[in-house]
Amino acid sequence: MDVSDHPPIGKDYTIIHYSAMKPGNIGLLRFLYSHERHTHTIMLNWLKSLNRKNPAPRIQEDSEPTQKVRKPEEVGERILALLAVLGKVFKEKDSTFWAWYDRNSIENILSEEEKAFIHTDKPKKKELINFSWRMEALVSLLWGVKLIEEFPPLNEEIDVYSLEAVLKIINDPLGFMATVSLRSDAELQDKEMDLYNYHWQVRDAQIFGKRMPAELNPSVVYERRYGLSWLVGWGEDWDEVPTDT
Repeated sequence: MDVSDHPPIGKDYTIIHYSAMKPGNIGLLRFLYSHERHTHTIMLNWLKSLNRKNPAPRIQEDSEPTQKVRKPEEVGERILALLAVLGKVFKEKDSTFWAWYDRNSIENILSEEEKAFIHTDKPKKKELINFSWRMEALVSLLWGVKLIEEFPPLNEEIDVYSLEAVLKIINDPLGFMATVSLRSDAELQDKEMDLYNYHWQVRDAQIFGKRMPAELNPSVVYERRYGLSWLVGWGEDWDEVPTDT
């Protein structure tokens, strides 16, 4: 897939190091950076002056609760929801898919953005591309529930339909939900922090015009991080997972 066609779903893909800015200025700076062409040069020069060598620590507001890893049932439902979204992309004309969708009441576990996509009769090409990339977010969740043993390289796209475990989930969703279990909290959180740091490397290369590390595909990194950040508790819901660095 062409990563240039992959903005995050429903997000402003402005690549700004938010943690380097005062909270009260973020909204204004994002607006200016996204909509004023001449501001791009000003902002990039300012960012370069920061000369950051490492990702900034994640700052959590005092009012926010400590992040908690999602429950196995919640992760299992999210896996089924993502399989439904991918079904819409790749199997929309397959009546077997829609029978599976209805029989397992998948509608009840979709996010709002996913529901809107599912009920769009003729999705635009960009929507189809964007939602097809959710396959990589699904990869993180499959690793999180121990259905993928080794976390795949971040420069490789994975076809989840080639995985026997995924075919078993599709054939027996109830059986999957009855047995789903997670890796340890520490293992999940450590991997999510790794992805956070790799995501910073991607954005550092994008902002400062550096060569993108060969081992990192920007869209794969973004989606893998999105999925695992959600799993460890970031974001109020699936449609609102923070991906700042």
